[in-house]
Amino acid sequence: MPFQAVPNVAQVTINGRLDGQLTINDLYFEISGGGITPVNLLTLTTAVANWCDVNLRPNLSTSWEQSRFVGRDLGVQNGAVIDVLQSAAGGEAGECAPNNVAACISIKSGLAGRSFRGRNYLPGIPNSMVVQNTLDLDWMTPVTAAYNLLVGAGTFTPGWQFVVVSRQTASALRPTGVATPVVTCGFTTPYVRSMRSRSIGNGA
Repeated sequence: MPFQAVPNVAQVTINGRLDGQLTINDLYFEISGGGITPVNLLTLTTAVANWCDVNLRPNLSTSWEQSRFVGRDLGVQNGAVIDVLQSAAGGEAGECAPNNVAACISIKSGLAGRSFRGRNYLPGIPNSMVVQNTLDLDWMTPVTAAYNLLVGAGTFTPGWQFVVVSRQTASALRPTGVATPVVTCGFTTPYVRSMRSRSIGNGA
């Protein structure tokens, strides 16, 4: 796909490993009051790394390990890219669900339509927190709270706002990506989902 600008938006990718397979989740933030620079992108990427380390990682299995956080300016084709290396294993001991099993948390803007919502598929779900296909409420609650810490203009990190990004409308590529502020995050169902790309042998 050709480059598509998303003005004033940065993507921060959470990279991890589960049984040797790469796991990736993307978060998007829009800057206010000025352009994206290597300095403010580093601040944002470091903040996301610290958020993951303190608020998200402890809920995931010790079999999963966060490894690298990559911030990228999506506004220009050759924009700034920042790497923050911060390795640590999850905080929940015991066997975890297979690689392809994920918990899908919804990222909502409050507007209808696929263009105005996003999701993250969380890896490393502790088996103790799943009964057959249903997630335990005691696990879902802190994960939901963690994601809602990102919501609000300047709340998570001054000058930035958590957003969802739309690149297409009616199956057609937009001239530029559209960012819409997130108003809440949560699970729409308590059931686990499947990420086949994370199965052994399917990824890096």
